[in-house]
Amino acid sequence: MPERYDAAMELRHLRYFVAVAEELNFTRAAAKLRLAQPALSRQILALEEELQASLFERTRSGVLLTQAGRAFYPRARAILSAADDAANEARTASGVVSGRITIGYPTGLHLNYLAPVIASFRKAHPRVELDFFHGLPPEQLKALRDATIDIGFVTFPVRLDGFGHRVIWRVPFEVVLPMRHPLARRRSFELRDLRNEDFVFCTRESRPEFYDEFFRQCANAGFRPRVVKEVGGYPTTMLGLVSVGVGVGVLPHFREAERIRGITWRPLVKPRIEVEFALVWRRDRISRVSEEFIAFAARHFAQPPAPASPL
Repeated sequence: MPERYDAAMELRHLRYFVAVAEELNFTRAAAKLRLAQPALSRQILALEEELQASLFERTRSGVLLTQAGRAFYPRARAILSAADDAANEARTASGVVSGRITIGYPTGLHLNYLAPVIASFRKAHPRVELDFFHGLPPEQLKALRDATIDIGFVTFPVRLDGFGHRVIWRVPFEVVLPMRHPLARRRSFELRDLRNEDFVFCTRESRPEFYDEFFRQCANAGFRPRVVKEVGGYPTTMLGLVSVGVGVGVLPHFREAERIRGITWRPLVKPRIEVEFALVWRRDRISRVSEEFIAFAARHFAQPPAPASPL
């Protein structure tokens, strides 16, 4: 009769199994677990002996889940999630919140925008360890799927199939023009007012969802924008081009953008376009500690005035 393992050993085996099932590669799973690959292989074999079932099919290119492995995976994830929740609930009940959160961010400026939240959260919960992952929104969503990070910090629009999210800040888009532009005397704009203008705009590769949405809104207004210069990277690059008269732009208006000389901002009243900043997570693996951080951030950003940063 096989030897029975205690609860701690079983949970550890489940974590090892889930890591291999998600990576489908022992080398990557071992690195993720910070464990030597031979040790990981031995632990998986021990679990298979315990279950009396083969969980993985070994191939030259990696591993595949067997039918037993596919059936076992969602149950193993549920058990681990329940165990983590139970531990966090016990700590919360005792007045102590602890754990680890890995937070994604697209640029250093976005992370700086979160800095007041992070500082306050650390002060309130000193036993929570925070780690950070740099990546554009698509890279963050992949990291969430791979369980590399717990929370992503992204700007909308992005596709969020299978993810939960909470918008924490909205910034309206405005028309930005050279200071000496003939239209600079107007108080506000409808998008159709710009149908004869040259535009400076982002590349589709840098912001595909917003790029497509902007062209859709222009089509609704009866014209196709005449983009004379596309640039990726930070919006400050676009603002610099506007300041020297290359064209006009439609961008989110952050207060810090006022530092750039030679441009003026005017409200875009129709249609109203906003950029939304959101925290994103996987619905099937949100921890109590992550929930606490999300709620903490939402409370912080609900307090005016919101901090300002370039997009």
